[in-house]
Amino acid sequence: MPLFIQGLMKSLSGCSPEARFFLEVVSGRASRGDHADGAFRVKPLARQLCIPEGDVSSAFAELVSADVIERLASAPSGKGRPTVSYQFSPPTLMALEAQPQSYGLHSAHLERLFSGADIPTEIPGKQPKIQKERASVTKNQKPAPPGARSRLSICNRLLLGMLLANADQFGVVKALTSKDLRLLTGFDAESLKRRLQRLVGVGLIRSCVPGVTSSIFRARRVNSTYFLNLNHPGFGVTGDCAVMVHVVSESKAETDAVDVLWRDILAARTVSPVSPSETPIEVIHLLANERRSVIDVLRLIIYQCASELLSRHWVDLAREGPVHYEWLSERIEAVLQCSSDPNLGDVSADLEWRAVISHFCNLVVRVASVYRARFEVANGVGFSSAGFSILPVSYDERERCIAMLLHPRPKELSACTVLRDGGRDGVAPKSWGSEAEMPLSYRFQFGLVTPPAKRLLRG
Repeated sequence: MPLFIQGLMKSLSGCSPEARFFLEVVSGRASRGDHADGAFRVKPLARQLCIPEGDVSSAFAELVSADVIERLASAPSGKGRPTVSYQFSPPTLMALEAQPQSYGLHSAHLERLFSGADIPTEIPGKQPKIQKERASVTKNQKPAPPGARSRLSICNRLLLGMLLANADQFGVVKALTSKDLRLLTGFDAESLKRRLQRLVGVGLIRSCVPGVTSSIFRARRVNSTYFLNLNHPGFGVTGDCAVMVHVVSESKAETDAVDVLWRDILAARTVSPVSPSETPIEVIHLLANERRSVIDVLRLIIYQCASELLSRHWVDLAREGPVHYEWLSERIEAVLQCSSDPNLGDVSADLEWRAVISHFCNLVVRVASVYRARFEVANGVGFSSAGFSILPVSYDERERCIAMLLHPRPKELSACTVLRDGGRDGVAPKSWGSEAEMPLSYRFQFGLVTPPAKRLLRG
């Protein structure tokens, strides 16, 4: 479900990210009945969120100017200033009451984000500076800003909250464009870019596959895809996802199916290819002029289809021979488009297009078969009761390592399991109670964390 404030974007168009964050906080609390009288005040909220009162006051002033909330001042009983409180304006209240009254999926993560709970964030691999411990308050005895204490800032909480609210059960976000994120959060393009890098750098986003524009896609533009880490220790939430990784030795490594596709495309651009192509000429024609970034998005689409295939057919997935899944063909056709319209009656064009769809379906089945064959060596695991989401692994490790998420986590699995194929010695499983317990080098290698940007390591 979307955040509460997503239904108020027209009113919030001129408001800062900080104002949006505080509005989400009070909206969520109101939905849980925390404001019994319908009013909220600056001082208690600032204290609960460990935020300076001035920041909350400034945000509320913006929201009053936008007619999102109303300022109420009650006459003092004696001497002193009037008591100031705030309440939702009637249009805001009507909009909030029309929405579901809970976050639904990822509710525990979202409630922590929009609360006073600390969300510790550290840059993986960054050498700690030798300095005295930071105080939790400033010299004026005010709460220190969250970022100054290696905690997630309120602006980054807002951004992460927007991503979480639009993520599937595995933490994968596909539906939001950069423009959507800017409109929802109030960030400009540069600020959004740097904050996304920050969330990747601290491991709250596992990885990101940048969106691309190409004529081979029906939508022309494919959005960026974000893989959120629902198991990040900063959330303080026991996730329902398990991570499984399978690693083979160099001698048993196999070239990734999509890397074979890219190799054949590059070979077709040369005068005399060194080796025969494994990819049909119809597919080569479709992708002949495409750049590597488009192939990376195609890889992701194939992984997503293979994940669905495993979730639907783990038990009865065909091990060999031709196979046809009608829903899979429809899924591929919904994403790709041919260069000429087969509906015009051109028989040869239609046959060529069918060959393209058939090849991509075969690639999906091949990828799914590899994943099932490598992971089913974990005897006694109830794979058939879980859903799957394949995680992209870095280019250097794709031939040896594969990784995926399982939801819900089978009871036989720990939060994180690595299967190492030792050849004659068989598979050696290693389990950890959480990803944070796994050595950092493993997490980088297996695609569970992306190495942070150099500027984050220097800062």
